[in-house]
Amino acid sequence: MRISRSVPVLLPAALVIGLFGMVIPAQASTTPAAVVNGTCSKGSLSNLQVQREDNGTLSIDFGVDMSAHTSGVSWVVKVMDNRSMVYKGNAVTISDGSFSISKAIAPKTGTNHVVATARNFATGETCKIRAVT
Repeated sequence: MRISRSVPVLLPAALVIGLFGMVIPAQASTTPAAVVNGTCSKGSLSNLQVQREDNGTLSIDFGVDMSAHTSGVSWVVKVMDNRSMVYKGNAVTISDGSFSISKAIAPKTGTNHVVATARNFATGETCKIRAVT
């Protein structure tokens, strides 16, 4: 049986490449999103997703799916990050009775406590949901 002279060089090289192949994806991965689902005061469903992006921003996605599935309903929406207002506005439901807002912000130092609220003045329904990243 004949052993090639390149085996002593190729085997350590393959082991090093394999080791880096396992380490690099773990380092390159981003922080997983904080995803929270909730139920509003009259049965509508709320969802809040908060994630740190590769560029350093904090991506916030908040939405409500009305139990009545009515389009054209206005909601007042507020989003706070560590007690600072980062979004305040109106959202109107689309044909399936849902709305969503997205906002990218500069994250606060340390832990971010994101609280999103929505209020439907026509029905009195309120939604409040929290996520921590």
